[in-house]
Amino acid sequence: MSDEKTYSKEEIDKLVKEAYKKGRKESGDDDGDEKPDLLNFEKDYVKSWQIGLKDIKDITQETMKAVADSFVDQSLGENTFIKLLDQQATELSAQFGVGKGRMEEFRQSIADVSPALIRMGIDQETAIKNIGKMGEALGSAASLGSEAIIELSAASKATGQDVGVLTGKFREVGISVYDVGEKMLEVANSARAAGVSVGAVSSAVATNIGKLNVYNFEGGINGLTKMSIQASRLGVDMGKVFKIADDLFSPEKAIELSASLQRLGVTSSGLLDPLRAMDMAQNDPEALQKEIVNMSKEFTKFNEQTGKFEIMPGSKRRLREVAEAMGMTAEELAGMSIKASEFDKKMSQIKLPSFAEGNEETKELIASMAQMKDGVATVNVKDEKTGEVLLKQVDQLTPEDIEKLKESQTTQAQTVEELAYDQLTELQQINYSISGTKAAVGFGKATSEPIEKLFTTMMGINKDVAVGMNRGVTTKSIREPLTQLTQPIEDAITSLLKEDKEGANLALTNFLTNAAKIEEESKVKIQASFDATLKSIQDTFNKAYNPQKPAEGQVITVNWNISGDPNITKNVDQETVNKMMIKGSDTPEVKVNLNSNLNSKNAPSAMTGGKNQP
Repeated sequence: MSDEKTYSKEEIDKLVKEAYKKGRKESGDDDGDEKPDLLNFEKDYVKSWQIGLKDIKDITQETMKAVADSFVDQSLGENTFIKLLDQQATELSAQFGVGKGRMEEFRQSIADVSPALIRMGIDQETAIKNIGKMGEALGSAASLGSEAIIELSAASKATGQDVGVLTGKFREVGISVYDVGEKMLEVANSARAAGVSVGAVSSAVATNIGKLNVYNFEGGINGLTKMSIQASRLGVDMGKVFKIADDLFSPEKAIELSASLQRLGVTSSGLLDPLRAMDMAQNDPEALQKEIVNMSKEFTKFNEQTGKFEIMPGSKRRLREVAEAMGMTAEELAGMSIKASEFDKKMSQIKLPSFAEGNEETKELIASMAQMKDGVATVNVKDEKTGEVLLKQVDQLTPEDIEKLKESQTTQAQTVEELAYDQLTELQQINYSISGTKAAVGFGKATSEPIEKLFTTMMGINKDVAVGMNRGVTTKSIREPLTQLTQPIEDAITSLLKEDKEGANLALTNFLTNAAKIEEESKVKIQASFDATLKSIQDTFNKAYNPQKPAEGQVITVNWNISGDPNITKNVDQETVNKMMIKGSDTPEVKVNLNSNLNSKNAPSAMTGGKNQP
C-alpha cells in the first residue's frame, strides 16, 4: 500500500499560498496582502517566462504597414525615394566630375542595387559610398553593372575589407570587378573550413594579392589563401616571409642565409640548401613559410608543470641570432615557435575514427578550434539531447562530435551575398529583408518612367519659377530705386532743419514722383518676368510631353536632258554634271532665280508634282 498522500485542489492552493507567503517574508518583501489563488499565481509568474511574441508581431505588422503604405504614397515631398534618388545621383555625378548626362545611369544603379544591399545589412549611405569608392579605385567614372556593385559590397561586408581596397588590389592582378566577389567567397569559405578567422585571412589575401604578380603560387590565389590561413593560425607576419623571399631571389643572399643557419645549428633541410631556398622563394612562398615555421619549433619545449610551451632557457641566445639572420625580431620568432609547437601538440592528441584516418584537413580544423587546458587540447561541443555546450578533450570526441564540428564550419555559402546575409542575426535578417522590400517598392516607383518624367518636369518648373521670377534682380537694380526714394527724404529733412519750406516741398514732390515712376517700372518688369516664366514653363512641358521633331530635309530628284555637239556631250558623265551644277548654282543670279521659282505659286507641289495653285 502506498504511503503517498493525495491532495485536493483546495489543499494545493493553500500550500502554494503558504509557500509563496513564506518566501516573501524571508526575502523582506511581505506586505501582508492576501496572495492570489493558484490560477493567478501561474498567470503572474509563469507567464513572465514566456517569449514576448506579441512584441515581435507588433513590430512586424508596423514594418509591413510601412511597406504597404509605400505602394500608395503619391507624394513628391522631401522624404520620398524620388528626392533621395536625385540627391544621391547628383552627389555621385559631382564626385566623378561628370555631367548631368550620366544622372540617369547613376539613378538606375542606385535604385537597382540598394534593395539587395539593404537586405544584407548595408545601409543606404554606405551603399552610395561603395559605388564612389569603386569608381575611385578604378581611376575613372567607369560604368559598373548592378551585379559587380552588389558582389563587391557583399564581399566587403562579409570579409571586413574596404570595398575600394578590394577593387583596387584585385585590379592590380588583372581580376575583373565582376569576379572579385566570387574570389573572395572562395577565400572566406576556405578560411571557415580551416577553422580560422575569415576576417584575418581575407585581410591577408587582400593586402598581399599583388604578390601574385611577382611570385608563383601553386593554384594562384588558392595558394595565397592557404599561406594566409597558416599565417593566421600561427600568428605569422606574411610581410616578413615575403621580405625573406625577396632576399632569396639573390644567389649571394641565399648562400649567406644558408651558411648562417648552418653555423647556428639549425636543422631545417629546406633553408640549409641555397638552391632549394631560392626555388621556394620564387615558385612556392607557402612552402617557404612552412619551412620557417618548422625551423622555429626547435626552440620550444613543453613544461609539464605549467602545462604550456616555453622557449628553452639554453636556446634563447641562439633564437636571437637566428631571428637576426632571418630579418625578424626575437619576439616574432619566439611567438611563432610557441604557437607552432602548440598546434602540433593539438594535432597529436586528436584521434579520428577509422573512417576518417589520414584526413589532415579535419584534424587541422579541430586543432584550430581547440584550446589548451592543463596541457590538453579541448573544444566546445553541443550535446544534441540536452542542448548544453560541453567542453571536451579532443581525444574523447565521438564520431558524431567530429561530424558536428565539421558541419558547423564547413557549411559553405553558395554566393558572397549569402555569406554576408548569414552574418546577420535572425532578427536582423527579418528586419533588413522587410526594409529591402520597402526600398525596392520605393525605388521601383521612383524609376518608373512616367513618375520620373513627372518629377523631372515638376522640378524643371520649380527651377523656371525660381530663375524667371528672380531674373534681373541685382545689387544695382535694388540700390538705384532705393536711392531715388530715400534721397528726397534726406533732402526734406535737411530743408526742414534749415527752415527751408520751399526746399522741403520740392523734396516731397520728388519723392512722390520717384515713387510713382518706380511703381510703374516695377509693374513692367514684373509682368515681363511673369510672361517669360510662363513661356519657360510651357516650353518645359512641351519638351517633356510634346517634343517637336526637327524638320527633315527634302530630297528633290531632277531629270536633265543635255543636248549639244555629239563630239562634246558623248564624254559627259554624272561626275561632270555634278560639278557643273555645283558651280552653276553657286552664282548669285542662279540663287535668286532658284529661290524665286521655289517660293512662287507656280512652284511644283511636294505631294503631286504639279504647280501650287493660288
